[in-house]
Amino acid sequence: MTKTNCIRCLCALLLALTLLASALADTVIDGKTERKITPIPSEPRALEPGVSPTTGRTLDSLLVPEGYAGYAATGRYMPMLVQIDNTNGGIGKTMPWGVSWADIIYETPLHRAGYTRLSALFSDVIPTAVGPVRSARVGHVWLRQEWDCGFMYYGGQTRKGSSIKTEFGKLKAKSGVVLFNGTDGQGKPWKKFYTKRKGTVAPHNRSGNAAAISALIPASHTAAQRSFLFTDMPHEGDPAQEVSITWGAKGYGSTLVYLEGAGEYARYMRQADGSLEPWVDADTGEQVLFDNVIIQYTNIRYNDSEDAPVPTLTGHGNADVFQGGMHVAGMWQRKDMQSPTVFYDGEGKEIPLLRGRTLVVQLPFAKEVSYR
Repeated sequence: MTKTNCIRCLCALLLALTLLASALADTVIDGKTERKITPIPSEPRALEPGVSPTTGRTLDSLLVPEGYAGYAATGRYMPMLVQIDNTNGGIGKTMPWGVSWADIIYETPLHRAGYTRLSALFSDVIPTAVGPVRSARVGHVWLRQEWDCGFMYYGGQTRKGSSIKTEFGKLKAKSGVVLFNGTDGQGKPWKKFYTKRKGTVAPHNRSGNAAAISALIPASHTAAQRSFLFTDMPHEGDPAQEVSITWGAKGYGSTLVYLEGAGEYARYMRQADGSLEPWVDADTGEQVLFDNVIIQYTNIRYNDSEDAPVPTLTGHGNADVFQGGMHVAGMWQRKDMQSPTVFYDGEGKEIPLLRGRTLVVQLPFAKEVSYR
């Protein structure tokens, strides 16, 4: 072989290796630069008889354990939003329970350093034990208002400028009607439904009987009657077999791995040594899977304290949707506190969600998401 041919072969090999590395490289999402999408207006969808507005599942096909509540059990649509601990990413001693029954799980900022909290929305099936139940911030108050649902929490921030009590008052959300604070006095009828879980330590030991508490919501209260748009086929996009979310704090970064056979994303928490620990429900011992993963970019300011996040949850911003192993770049829009958050693709069309469970990550611009 001549010297020239050797050089050509070497160049070809280097090119092939470069292309391979490029194909395997992570795509980092720019969540801040406005995508200038004009959403096509659509009216909120009313409930469809026999179909879940939160998961798109057929209600009579769902198995409801004895003692559990929810739309599939009682025929009453009344979601419950529960504040769930996420200390150290919910691994080991802070592993959550009851979350496998959630229709939607929101991950929200708790501290500038990258600590987060989860808010689990239960509707189709509401379990008798959920936890660890933790405290609320103003962003969680505004999230509850979107669904106008029952809200379970264990205390909350009262700092002036980010007080949950002040926001509850502005929005006319009332204790004992839709608000069920586990730190309230023993005289409250819901207090007995908050218990200490054996084998756990404070403050990660409070369990809430969401099914029983949901029954305390007066029949006169009606939750917002609206539904997501659902589909059985994923939206067209570019391949996304893995999604990595970086918050900054150790143990809070997560990687979602697409399982071809299941058609869902499995959530793992990244450890300091780079290993991945599955995020599981302590009661079932099973890893929690998601049919849809949504990154909702939002501006965050802090109210004179690193642990007082005030997110922007109305207006619009960038959003990235992952479903069926595909990625769709788009936007979110929520007109006001009473309106739903709607997700749109690059052409301004509402993105249908795959039937099943959804993870929504409300991510500050300073944090990073990548996929491959």
